[in-house]
Amino acid sequence: MASRIFWILLAGAALATGMVVQDGSRIFSWDDGDHHKAVRAEVNREIDREMDKSLKEKDVVTFEGNEIRVTPEQEHALTQAIARLVKAESDLAIMKVRNPSDAEVQAAKTQRDQARTEIEQLKAQIHDQQASRKDAEEARREASEIRDEIREAIRG
Repeated sequence: MASRIFWILLAGAALATGMVVQDGSRIFSWDDGDHHKAVRAEVNREIDREMDKSLKEKDVVTFEGNEIRVTPEQEHALTQAIARLVKAESDLAIMKVRNPSDAEVQAAKTQRDQARTEIEQLKAQIHDQQASRKDAEEARREASEIRDEIREAIRG
């Protein structure tokens, strides 16, 4: 009889320990967890905000080490143009091995040049967009400084 009671108490202790381990100390807590819910909601809002920002624009690092913001459409177009350039370059390299005609070499060079031109146009578009963003930020900063100066003049 004592061994049955021992095993029942041991099983009960194991169940209680499992509940405490899985739920933390909430099994004995008297608060309703509003603080935890508020923290969890704030974390979820921050995650949603960051995900929305990452879907809208991405930071791309140039060869010079500068970070530039690009939209997903610009990133996709640039990736496609680079893929066309790599394919044209590889086609041109393969042609040199097998003695192609002048027309084939010229066609491959034309494709390569078109891909390079497209990449340069996309880069120029991204740089122009970056410059206009910097100008807009500078204008906002100047407007904020002027607003602060006006407030100081009114107070003083």
